[in-house]
Amino acid sequence: MTEVYLGPWVRLEGIGIGQLPPGGRGLKPANQPLSAEESSDGSSSAAAPDLKTFITKVLSEAVPFIDGVSPKDSSASKWKLKGSPKTFPNSEAPVQIYERTVEGKVLDKIEGMGKYSADRRDEIWFCRKSTHRNKAETKTANWEEFVHAFKEHHAESEDAFTPAVIGAREAIRWDTNGLKIDVGEERWINTAAVVVEMKHKITPKPLKNRIFPVLQVAAELTGTQEVLIVSIPLNDFQKSPYAEYARDKSLVVASYVSIERIRVLPRNGEIEWLMGTASDAGGVLPPWIQNLAIPSQIAKDVDMFLAWIPSQRSGNTKATTNKKLPATPPDDVPPPISKTDAT
Repeated sequence: MTEVYLGPWVRLEGIGIGQLPPGGRGLKPANQPLSAEESSDGSSSAAAPDLKTFITKVLSEAVPFIDGVSPKDSSASKWKLKGSPKTFPNSEAPVQIYERTVEGKVLDKIEGMGKYSADRRDEIWFCRKSTHRNKAETKTANWEEFVHAFKEHHAESEDAFTPAVIGAREAIRWDTNGLKIDVGEERWINTAAVVVEMKHKITPKPLKNRIFPVLQVAAELTGTQEVLIVSIPLNDFQKSPYAEYARDKSLVVASYVSIERIRVLPRNGEIEWLMGTASDAGGVLPPWIQNLAIPSQIAKDVDMFLAWIPSQRSGNTKATTNKKLPATPPDDVPPPISKTDAT
């Protein structure tokens, strides 16, 4: 079996703000900005690629990696099946969990990763897979609903249907209008690139709440119904003048990397939903304890989404407390900033 390409971009160790592509437009945080001495554009790190090159690198890593869970060529999964399918009251589709480990010694050999580390930990990924009827009905959702919630309004949707998410804000956005990305023989269009900060509630006390700063890249595959959403942790975002939650001393900065693939299956028109992730909540929680909880947590996301999505449908009169998502992606792009400010 040929190993898929592993690169340095879609990794749990994340990237620095100096590796972000130029041209981003930032939103000033509500709290006070850092002084010139405290904030940095990370210019001492590797030269940042332009936007098209950056997104091409990200998709080139993410596409084959997530395809290994459920290969389009119908070959066997390259990930390890973990347990029996899980069922939930709000989903008619069961959820299957998979696992894959990228060993630390493998990460050490990846060109572009940080310097060799004798104590570099293994990267443990978990992925959920579920298949849904393509209908705007109870216990399922249609293609348009999936795209609207996860490609066009990912952070807002998670904030709306996930009780543990207690805050989400956009920090930087890039203008990707008209950008076309070629990966192998595939072309990806309708791309998006945005930095978001997600605030998560952690229980029990005295554990502190977490903040996850990530760069999210989304794209749509031409000639079919398929979208990909990739989240990459920013490991020094607290240095950015556009960080807000990441500079809050009451929060612990944590990290997650994820690849989400949603597509309509050609054979039957149903929707396959994959979401693979590796994470590190930081703080005093040992990684092995965190990894015990991740499979059940990501499986429950399916149930929570399908419990929430009826509130977004026209004519719904029951869930009046649920916030409606915008009908289209936001057009109020913030004012341009310099490369130094953007990062």
